Amino acid sequence: MKRYITFFTILFSLFTVVQAQIEIDGDMLDWAGIPTLDQAPIEETVGDVPGAAYSDFDIKHVYITHDSANVYVRIDIADAGSFDNFYNFDNPPVFEFYMDTEIGDTTGFDWGWWNNAYNYYINLAPTLHPDSTDIYAELYLYHGGRMPTWAEGEFELLAHIPMAINDDRNALEFSIPRDMVNFGNEFRPWVYSVGNYEWTEGADQCPTEGGDFMLKYDFTTGGSAIQVHGDEPETAIEIDGDLLDWANVPQADVDEIAEDIGDMPTGPEFDLKDIYTASDSNNFYMRIDIDPAGTFSGIYTNYDNESAFQIFFDVNFGGTTGLGYEGFWTLPVDYMVDLSAALHPDSLSNTIPIYRYIADWAGAFEEFTEVPGAFATFAKNDEDNALEIAVPRAAINAGTNIHPWIYVVGDDNWDNEEYFPNTVVQGWSDDFPPVYYALDYYFLTGNAITEFGEGPTVVGVDDFTEGNAEVVEGFGLVMNYPNPFNPSTTIKFDLPSRQAVSIYIYDILGRKIATLMNKKELNAGEQKVQWNANVSTSGIYFYQIVGKNGVVTKKMTLLK
Repeated sequence: MKRYITFFTILFSLFTVVQAQIEIDGDMLDWAGIPTLDQAPIEETVGDVPGAAYSDFDIKHVYITHDSANVYVRIDIADAGSFDNFYNFDNPPVFEFYMDTEIGDTTGFDWGWWNNAYNYYINLAPTLHPDSTDIYAELYLYHGGRMPTWAEGEFELLAHIPMAINDDRNALEFSIPRDMVNFGNEFRPWVYSVGNYEWTEGADQCPTEGGDFMLKYDFTTGGSAIQVHGDEPETAIEIDGDLLDWANVPQADVDEIAEDIGDMPTGPEFDLKDIYTASDSNNFYMRIDIDPAGTFSGIYTNYDNESAFQIFFDVNFGGTTGLGYEGFWTLPVDYMVDLSAALHPDSLSNTIPIYRYIADWAGAFEEFTEVPGAFATFAKNDEDNALEIAVPRAAINAGTNIHPWIYVVGDDNWDNEEYFPNTVVQGWSDDFPPVYYALDYYFLTGNAITEFGEGPTVVGVDDFTEGNAEVVEGFGLVMNYPNPFNPSTTIKFDLPSRQAVSIYIYDILGRKIATLMNKKELNAGEQKVQWNANVSTSGIYFYQIVGKNGVVTKKMTLLK
């Protein structure tokens, strides 16, 4: 894996960022065409606040969209309601927006039974008073454990964020700076309103916490409703090498992530054939079949050099957790099970340590440490070409769902690695924007396929402005957009013929800080490449494009 990363660190993730044309001004017309987040089967019901006196606290709809700088949220209450009535009681109102951005059971507070564990919350109520002239919301970061105590410092005020109310006083919108919140690929929102501290008669939620469903906003594919709460299925899997108990478990490698055999030059021992996944309330189970012509023993007896056979887990879907190589690695590594030594024909152990990644997200070091007292249990079949493994869910901090993936390499032949899902074929290519499919396993509903790539289309989107565009001989129209940017920008240029191209990034002192391309052969026509400046500071930077037609250098501005 290390050699693979060294080879590919010249590449960057090429995800397009939606530019939402939302103005926080109370005019809701600019939300036209943006669908509600609360869609079936959890579309919000109007008229479900039990106490008639608290009908103004009746939530109607939630909308979310985003651009490169902000996440935008709109919340509507019932048409007959008004925020002006929130303060007609002895006790102040509760009107709050919560975010679960680290999808793991032990981060944030969840009272031990909620669907989500919340890391951030936004207090909307203070400036909803009809006498308020300065309208804003309060963004907080939570520092406590699963059971909040409201001790001093447990909620840290990060910022007052822009908020506006419509003329009818029954809808509001606000924007959340993305550089203040650890948004990853997705987050789980929850809206809670309570009148006069009447927690039963005067309360409404979207969605209902502890119920059957939750809401998700996905930065790449849009919002969706996912069932996540209920009775866990009990799967009768025995880790004994007898694969008959997998008979009714469907394959996970289907459709966009179907695995092929015969595509491994190093031989059938390293050629993944089929993958199966299952779970119960305690364990996550995987079964991995290799090409029937190969054996696990052959990994060691048929080759002279080292091998790797590893399973990785992405459980905290935040943009700066796990081994992510600054966003290049689509599924950041939070935990790992290394089967390499355990598959040796002389190995007698049926347990394997579970490792947690402890180094930085940028991947400066691939440092793992054993999870104390945690072991996975595995067994091989008699034919020595299929294995099954049970990984304790608590050991990998698995909450509602996980992204598992497999890495195999044989005979020290690093050009012929095998992945599931296949990252080389499915997304890590020259296409722009790339599309990458991940296996998303939900503990209640089983397997799903998650697509990472270009975000949802939003009405009123401006892809870019051409104010910084310039026609350069040999490179056509050269520009980067957006400019200024945060944290990523796309560099665009045209080539009159196929040629080798290098693209470098320099800081204001002329120091080279990144190489986006190094003499890469590109076809004639329009070319795009993205620079993600997550680890860089605000300031002036320069990008330089070098080809056989000459050199062009242009300025860009990073604003954080």
